[in-house]
Formats: sequence, C-alpha cells, structure tokens
Amino acid sequence: MLFCSTLIGIPFLIPPMLFTGELFKAWSSCPQHPYVYGVLVFEAMATFVGQVSVLSLIALFGAAITAMVMTARKAVTLLPSYLIFAKPLTEQHGSGLLLISMEIILKMLSDNKSPKKRSNPPPPMLENEAHGEDERFQIGS
Repeated sequence: MLFCSTLIGIPFLIPPMLFTGELFKAWSSCPQHPYVYGVLVFEAMATFVGQVSVLSLIALFGAAITAMVMTARKAVTLLPSYLIFAKPLTEQHGSGLLLISMEIILKMLSDNKSPKKRSNPPPPMLENEAHGEDERFQIGS
C-alpha cells in the first residue's frame, strides 16, 4: 500500500522539481552539508513508523477509532502549542476544540452501550447437517 502510494506520487513530484531546478540545487547542496543525510534517514524512519502505526490502528480498531485518535492527538498537540508560543486564541479555535471534544465524548458514549441481543432464533439444522463430521467423510459409504 505504501509502495503504491509512493509510486503514484513520484510522477507528480519529479517533473515540477526538474522544471524549477530545485532537484539539481538540492542534489548539489547535500555533499556541502553532510548532516542532511542523517536528517533524511531519521525523517524516513519516523515517517515509516508513523505510517505503520496508523495502518496498525486501522487494522486493530477500525477507521473510525483511528480517525478519533488522530483528531485527539492533533488537539492535544495544538493546545500546548498555543500555550507555549504567543498565539492569539480566537473564538473559532475555541469552538473547534469544543466540537472535537464533543465528537470524541459522543463516540465513546455510543461505543459503551451494550449491543442489542438478537430476537430471532437461529435457523433449524437441515437433516444432512445433523450428521457428524466423521460420517460425512467416510470412504465407501
């Protein structure tokens, strides 16, 4: 999945970089600044771990829970950012935070409700299903 998305994205990235000349500038500046190689390797590893984590969350808990976790993570990282750095907190920011919190709480409340029991009884077994497994697979009968 990750390989296919990268393979599809490369044709959209390489031509503009070739047209503007950014690819050649970046390629020639890497030997002048060798720390860039370490940064690229670290960034690639962090991206891989992040993508595998998100895909694992989707596989284990489903897309809805994963979206909630990602939304909550963004809210949790944005709030300290506004507290640490001097940024004005507007009414729109507050209402967005309130909506995100309400969405998470409502989702948690709906997940905690017990599922309804089935009112329909299971279908009756057919005559040929009533025989045991040993009887069905006997040779010569």
